[in-house]
Amino acid sequence: MKLTSTVVALVLMVASAALVFHLFQRQLATASLAFGFHPDVLDQLELSLDDQKRLAWVDPARELEYRSRFDSLESTVHRLQILDGSRDALLRRYNTIVVALFAGLVVLVTLTYSIRQASQARRLAGIQRALTMLAGGSNNIELGERKRDTIGRIGAMIEETSRLMARDRRRIAAMQNLTAWQEATRRHAHEIRMPLTALKLELAQLRDGLDAGQQAELTRTARDAMEEVERLGRFAERFTSFARLPQPRPERRDLGELLRDFVSTYASAWANLELELDAEAALEADVDREMLRQVLVNLCDNSSLALGEAQGRVRISLQRVQGGIQIDVKDDGPGVDESIRSRLFEPYVTTRSVGEGMGLGLAISKKILLDHGGDLELLDSSGNGAAFRLTLP
Repeated sequence: MKLTSTVVALVLMVASAALVFHLFQRQLATASLAFGFHPDVLDQLELSLDDQKRLAWVDPARELEYRSRFDSLESTVHRLQILDGSRDALLRRYNTIVVALFAGLVVLVTLTYSIRQASQARRLAGIQRALTMLAGGSNNIELGERKRDTIGRIGAMIEETSRLMARDRRRIAAMQNLTAWQEATRRHAHEIRMPLTALKLELAQLRDGLDAGQQAELTRTARDAMEEVERLGRFAERFTSFARLPQPRPERRDLGELLRDFVSTYASAWANLELELDAEAALEADVDREMLRQVLVNLCDNSSLALGEAQGRVRISLQRVQGGIQIDVKDDGPGVDESIRSRLFEPYVTTRSVGEGMGLGLAISKKILLDHGGDLELLDSSGNGAAFRLTLP
């Protein structure tokens, strides 16, 4: 219906313009040609011819001059008489040429308009498909709209919205996953700590009730058992620290100053790491200072462990971006093992040997950034190192 209305309006507009133009140019052409063919003009030219004859008779000395004028006027009169005879044919030819030019212009304009309308219809169909995909939950929609007109701006807004929605979905999914892990960890820690407490009491009573003959051998056995119990107790405490991770208490902080303080304080904390800082001045955000420092410590500790005996460096950079602030932490170590990259921020994911770590550091760091309204991501990983990005609102 909308296409039919557009076509009808276009046809009426073209027909009206053609009619007005035809009447206007016809009257203009008729008036311009009729001026030279007016009877009064021809009469005046005839009188001028008679005047030249009389002047030649009255002033014989200038007879040649008057004769020359007479011949010129006579030639003009003859041409006008010829034009007068072919006036209708000239008008028809002129009108035909003008109408043809006008018709060509109308066809060109119509084709241009039609092509533009078809292009806009295709682009609008793409916008509609993108909106349908967006409503269906699709992420990172790319329309390829690069024009700066209204449709192009709408396309750019849809692409930006899809990116923001994808980011928020990832953050929500990570938050839900970590929350579920926290609840499971809390229950596991509770189940482990109760029998451990009872076992420690029983071992203490056993040790105290031994007689002298049995003291040495059984004391050593009880001590070894107690050490294992203590290790399980520390394991349970780490469970508890993750399960009871507190909510951040953000305060307005100068992040540049906070990072400079961190680099200065921890400059010698890792024997195989050199810390570098590249930070813009006066970038402020609402952060929990101690929790953000804990994230940086976890990242640097991972870098140090990944380097092993080798020497390396960690470069920390700070920059403002649209919608927030980014802190990039990049080392020059061996990078993150490809087998765990997709699960890197899940609890208990680690490449370390049994007893060397529980794989909670990155999960805790992720949770801290999510609780701040930001995020922690693996930006890049290769044989030249790993780069993590902290995003803060």
